[in-house]
Amino acid sequence: MQKFRIRLNFIFVLIIGVLLLLLGLYFAKMLQNTYIDVLEERLIKEARIISDDVLYGHLMDKSDILQHRMKRFSEEIGARITVTDHQGKVIADTEHDPKTLPNHANRPEIRAALQSGEGQSIRHSNTLNYDMLYVAVPLKHEQNIEGVVRVSITITRVQETVRNLWVSLGGVLVLTLLLFGFISTRITKSITQPIEEITRVARGITKKEFKNRIRTNVKGEIGQLAQAINYMAVSLEQQMSAIQENEKRLESILNNMFSGMILISDSRKLVMMNAAAERLLGYEAKNFLGHPHTEIGKSSGLSLMIDRCLETGEKIREEIHVYYPEEHIIDANLGAYTNENGEVKGVIVLLHDITAIRRLEKMRSEFVANVSHELKTPITSIKGFTETLLDGALEDVDVSRSFLTIINEESDRLNRLITDILDLSKIEQKRMPLKVEEIDLAKLIKETVRIIREEARAKNIAIYLPAEKNIVIEGDKDRIQQIVLNLVSNAINYTPDNGEVTITLQERDPKNIEMKIVDTGIGIPPEHVSRIFERFYRVDKARSRESGGTGLGLAIVKHLIDSHHGMIHVESEEGRGTTFTVILPQRQIDHFPS
Repeated sequence: MQKFRIRLNFIFVLIIGVLLLLLGLYFAKMLQNTYIDVLEERLIKEARIISDDVLYGHLMDKSDILQHRMKRFSEEIGARITVTDHQGKVIADTEHDPKTLPNHANRPEIRAALQSGEGQSIRHSNTLNYDMLYVAVPLKHEQNIEGVVRVSITITRVQETVRNLWVSLGGVLVLTLLLFGFISTRITKSITQPIEEITRVARGITKKEFKNRIRTNVKGEIGQLAQAINYMAVSLEQQMSAIQENEKRLESILNNMFSGMILISDSRKLVMMNAAAERLLGYEAKNFLGHPHTEIGKSSGLSLMIDRCLETGEKIREEIHVYYPEEHIIDANLGAYTNENGEVKGVIVLLHDITAIRRLEKMRSEFVANVSHELKTPITSIKGFTETLLDGALEDVDVSRSFLTIINEESDRLNRLITDILDLSKIEQKRMPLKVEEIDLAKLIKETVRIIREEARAKNIAIYLPAEKNIVIEGDKDRIQQIVLNLVSNAINYTPDNGEVTITLQERDPKNIEMKIVDTGIGIPPEHVSRIFERFYRVDKARSRESGGTGLGLAIVKHLIDSHHGMIHVESEEGRGTTFTVILPQRQIDHFPS
């Protein structure tokens, strides 16, 4: 826009400059002609006066007097005077000796004077080597022309006057141009400034800069245009703000969806893929946008489903398996989206991770099978011994007492199993809020061990308690006691006679305590360590049943520790013993299982 302003200024100044130059040339020429006309008239008057003087004085025959008289006139009027006879012979001249001058009959002013009574010419004088203005009048006496008086003057003064005029005119022209340049700058600025403002704001709009406004007080069409652009900028700013807000909202929704979402164009290129889809398929969208969909879905069979949906426009739902970056079972739902003419323009793919659902279904199936098996054993025993008693064994007191004892033990075992199942169900479904209170952990461990001391004595197992320490934590006292009871009872059950169980307690760091239950039992084979917290999982099934275990104790322990935001770790060496390490926070963040 700056260049446009300079160009506009230049055009204005050039036009005015040319006009002033042409006007100056015209006036200079007119002034020159006027000056010459006035000079001619003056010289003609002088020539006539001289002519009258020559005639009245009868000086044509008195050459000396005539020469002297002409010089005096020449000095008075500042001009050269030449007198010739009627044949053009010079008889007097104020600049040269008349005898040395050639005949002047062929001079244009002389001829004109003889023919018309008056003659003028401007020409170069070879005699004087000047440009001269010549005027001539005849010496006429009683209708007889006796000669010609010629008065001439150099036009150097005329040329000097014209030159001075040009200098003055040039100065005036320069000053005028400067003045007009200043005025033109102001005028062009007033014209171009609103246009510059409009251009600036318009360019900003193309760059999505909608906060700029045109600031101008110009009226008329430009003012209306500026006002319209300002209104447009405000409207675009509001619309763009709404669009950006919607985009952010949509982006937030897509990125926070648990389900994966993929958008494929009709050219089979990847248009969009949210964070959940990236996580499920193991690809980063930024590396594949604009690429063929086969690059992200070929291995899982998703590409074939996309092609089928694009070709048929039908909705498709299938389960696919993804093995990278980790194994997932995905419920893939595909639907085509169309334009107003019903033409398929792309495919929307929704991916639901159902791995956990399938795993839960499998676990539920296994759980039902395990529960059925665990319940069937005591029920079968109870039913068998009951039938035996009914068949006549009641008559034998010793046999009936033995059978009734077994029935009672199996009933207790069945009761423990049902109780553990119900407890585990409540814990897993987070329907057991913690009753948090301050607990003296060393004291609680001592009280808990007292409950199962008789079991240890029966096997001559020594239990070593932690030193008396003032370690207080926040937690549910009953649940913490259940953790200790299950772990110590488990250690006693799997430790041979004359073994040892050691319980230690210490502060792991300012925020956590560490409790260890170490036994000298049979240990756990390495291949079983990672699975001991599974429901109904037993390393030694026969020993577990003999001890009255339900197979749910460690699963319950794991869930109770998790509900207290703690951790449990197992180290075991087969034939030498097992160490359970429990880490619990000293303060609870909330009172509900996590």
